[in-house]
Amino acid sequence: MDLNIRKRTNIVFSIVTSKEVLWKCDLLPANDDDVEEEALEVHPVKNKPERLKNYLLAVLWILATPDSYRSVEQQFDMAKSSLSAAFFRIVKALNSLAHRVIKWPTREDIHIISEQFYRSAGVDNVIGAIDGIFVSIKAPKVDAEVYITRKCNFAFTLQATCDAKLKFIDCYVGYPGSVSDTRIFRNSDLYENVSQNKNRFFPDENLFIIGDKAYPLLDWCIPPYIDRGNLNAAKRNFNLQISQTRQVIERAFALLFGRFRRLKYLDMNRIDFIPPVILASCVLHNLCLSNDDLQIDEYVAEGRENVVGNDNIENIGRIDENIRNGYNKRENICRNLYEMAE
Repeated sequence: MDLNIRKRTNIVFSIVTSKEVLWKCDLLPANDDDVEEEALEVHPVKNKPERLKNYLLAVLWILATPDSYRSVEQQFDMAKSSLSAAFFRIVKALNSLAHRVIKWPTREDIHIISEQFYRSAGVDNVIGAIDGIFVSIKAPKVDAEVYITRKCNFAFTLQATCDAKLKFIDCYVGYPGSVSDTRIFRNSDLYENVSQNKNRFFPDENLFIIGDKAYPLLDWCIPPYIDRGNLNAAKRNFNLQISQTRQVIERAFALLFGRFRRLKYLDMNRIDFIPPVILASCVLHNLCLSNDDLQIDEYVAEGRENVVGNDNIENIGRIDENIRNGYNKRENICRNLYEMAE
């Protein structure tokens, strides 16, 4: 393996496998004496902390590199059945942590995030950037056509929202690649939860997230103006500043794919287990950012080529008060940004 890749992979290991993080993940007990039962249930014998850590190291290696399973088995001196069992169990464990690691910011954090976005691109009241990205897979044996993307490959779509520091605050995965970002968004947990309790997610009516042109215009989700060649100077300026602000989600995706290179092509037979693997990688992404990973630029450079989203636009919404409020909000933001630029 390339020494640079090994170095960066080892940094991931050192962050995620520290005892503090392992305890946080419930992958190690707080006391070594508490591990006498089947703490991780990946092997018929009783697991000691070092064995648990070795299992986790092997699974991290699988996610962080394109190495074959056979080479990972040899490198970590594990039987095929043990590695497979460890992979499924640890991915499930990480999924069970998703609600604790990938979570919407508190009221206090929302204010901080809004300030960070404003300092980065000059757009006020933004608390997140949303987008979708394809995770390529091999052709499924059943209903393969529904996984075909506009790029003519097979994929699942990951919809994610990140803050100004690249950390995911919401992730939704499971739709096949043929489904538009618009439809995925309308069926996502985020859309449903905000529809039921908007004040919980946007405690100030001025707050919003930003998306690309595939996302609907709502009072809490603001996309750019669709450019058909007839935009005035104010709207062009708005689109430019929104685009600059949105770069954070593209950078977050590049970081995710650069750090966990297995996501560049998930060669898995268990199609139903691919979404949990993607979500587990997002959990690990946040854990690394929470523990001061300093290798961000290298990972981003590694993953940029994979930042290809699903820009299909599907008009499936009706004109309601939410959309009218979104229209008025975008017009006001556009006008204010242009006045500040003059």
